Amino acid sequence: MDLLMTAKKLAERVEAEAIKAKIPVAVCIVDVHGNLVLQHRMNGAPVFSLEISERKAYTSALVGMRTVDLLKLVQPGQSLYVLPSVGGGRFCPMGGGVPLTEDGQVYAGIGVSGGTAEEDVAIVEAALQERAKVAA
Repeated sequence: MDLLMTAKKLAERVEAEAIKAKIPVAVCIVDVHGNLVLQHRMNGAPVFSLEISERKAYTSALVGMRTVDLLKLVQPGQSLYVLPSVGGGRFCPMGGGVPLTEDGQVYAGIGVSGGTAEEDVAIVEAALQERAKVAA
């Protein structure tokens, strides 16, 4: 698999979904080691959304979970409470990050930021569903 080509296609799908939702976002894809593969910010997306999208992608790639599902696990008294404070603060449990898998193995993570956490989740999930339709 050519990860850069895959990342470009995913970013295009995210942008298309964000345009439909009328929410400018940033999208980031990192590999399973946390290395940046692609980062894109739509016109009008907040500048800070670049950093947040990268942190969401990093978190989902390295932890292997959707970031929205991590939120409940990082609350006081929960098993991953310390996660946001390790790794130089790179782990981000805000919704909008999704691990990318092939044959049950995580190979990358995608992060979307620019709207509310709920909007970011909806945009990335819609983009991934569209990708699955095309692949089928």
